[in-house]
Order: sequence, then C-alpha cells, then structure tokens
Amino acid sequence: MNRLLQFLALCVLSSSLWAQSYPNKPVKLIVPFPAGGPGDIVARIINTKLGANLGQPVVIENKVGASAILGAELVSKAAPDGYTLLVANLPVLSINQLEFKELPYSAEKDLVPVAMVSVQPYVIAIKNAIPANNLPEFIALAKKDPGKYTYGAQSSSIYLATELFGNRTGIKMTHVPYKGTAPAMNDLMGGHIDFLLGSISAMVPVLNSGKVRPLTVTATSRSDAAKSVPSYTEFGLKDMTMTSWVVIMAPAGTPQTVIDTLNAAINKTVDSPDVIKSLMQDGVMPQTGTPAMAAAFIKKETEQWRAIAKQVGMVPGGF
Repeated sequence: MNRLLQFLALCVLSSSLWAQSYPNKPVKLIVPFPAGGPGDIVARIINTKLGANLGQPVVIENKVGASAILGAELVSKAAPDGYTLLVANLPVLSINQLEFKELPYSAEKDLVPVAMVSVQPYVIAIKNAIPANNLPEFIALAKKDPGKYTYGAQSSSIYLATELFGNRTGIKMTHVPYKGTAPAMNDLMGGHIDFLLGSISAMVPVLNSGKVRPLTVTATSRSDAAKSVPSYTEFGLKDMTMTSWVVIMAPAGTPQTVIDTLNAAINKTVDSPDVIKSLMQDGVMPQTGTPAMAAAFIKKETEQWRAIAKQVGMVPGGF
C-alpha cells in the first residue's frame, strides 16, 4: 500500500514538474487558411507577442486544403502536449460538420478550446455598376428580378450567411462558388459578380479602393474600421447579426495546466494595447476569456448555424 501511494505521489510530482517546464520549445500555430485571409491576419498580429509572453517562439504554419479540414485534422491527431495549436474559426468548428457527410476529425471530441481571440462582422458590398445606392434600393432591384444577381461564396459559411441574408430580405440570388476570398473580391471589383459578403478585415482594403459599393455590416452597430457603412439595423432589418471569429484550439487530452498557461498568455497578448490597436484597425474586435467561455461560445454558434442551415435547406454533401 505504501509503495502504491509513493508511486501515485511520484506521478503527481512528475506531472507537476512537466507542467512547470512548459513551454520549453517553440509552439506551432497551425493556420488552416491561406495567407492573407481573416484567420491568418489575426494569427500574425498575435504570434510575436504571444511568443514573448510564453517565453518561446510561436511559429505560424499555413496548412491549407479541403475547407480547412487538412489543418484541423493535423492538430486533432497531434500530440496533446501544447506544442501544436489550431487557429480555428466558424467553418472549422461549426459549419464543416453541417456541410460534409464525413470528417476526419470531430470538433467536439478531438479538439478543446484554449481561448477566444477575436470576433468581427461581415460587410456586404455590390459592384459599382448596379444602380442602387443603399441596401433598400438593392433589395428592391433584386426582388424585381429573382436570380438575376450573382453572389460569390468562397466557403460554406459565406454561402450560408448570404443565403440567410436572402431569406431575411426576401430576395433570391444565384450562387457562384470560389476557392478563396481574393478571387471573389477581384471578380466583384471587376464586375464579374454582383454581390459579395466577407469579413470586414478582408473587405476593408476593397472598400477603400472605391471599386465596390458597401451596403451594410452584419452587426447591430457600425464598425470603427468602416464607419461610413451602416449597420443592418439602420434599415429596420432584424436577426442578421453574423460574425467571423477566431478561437485557439488544442488536441483533446492536453493537460489542463498547459491549457491554463496558454489561456493566460493568449489573454495577456490580446489585452495588450498594441495588439488591440492592430486588430481594431482591421475591424476585428479583441476577445478574451476562459476556455469554458470559449466552449460555450462555440456551442452557441454551432446551434445557431445548424438552425440557419436548416432554414436555407443545406444538407451534408449538398454545398
């Protein structure tokens, strides 16, 4: 009996000492999106200061492919030691499971939340050639010719969000799929598609170009990054709050002491004045909190988008 107690005490001591030594080598931040996308932008804003707060470099690796599934799978199967983390968003944690019949990872079982990082609204814009100066004028035009106007969607989340917009406003547009944000924005500026909904951090440079016409942001108030763009509530619309967000995730089984260390470092990073300034310049709202708060947020978003998918008739394998 004494030997068993000694063994258990040794295990607890070893675990404690191991946790105290974390991190003792660089931490990898896997970004499952292309460079320059919303999630990548946020990761590159925080990684240097996060490394300073952890005392080890934080190295960004873009593992792009298959609607971010490649990167998510990589992290889900990584050693649960806190050295391989995932920059996750709405598609990775909520919408992929609504879109695909089978996934090589489970957002609920294979990944655990570490910390929230950011939330940002979407911007809705149209090409300049459309004779509509504001959102009500565009809605009126679209109602006259159902299916005439085309919209780009570079992901299932953008597809769902745009379909929700159509559902709420009573208009019908034609979906044009894209493989990335940049090609869709280029085609909007070039007049090849009529309508595009995108995260504000990705869309602000396009709005500033003057080559497209912004109509609204999908938030109840205006964004500091695009103060001239009205909120949808200013037009009397309801239930169109939609956001793009970033949460840092770790492989399931990662020790709680490591999760807590990471959470504290991420919160400290996101709360720093220079990071706040950089995020908000891109229209991104910093978010901090506990892992439990992040888990509750993800659950709520998943339930909301599952309901939206049902409303617009989206079924797994049907996007």
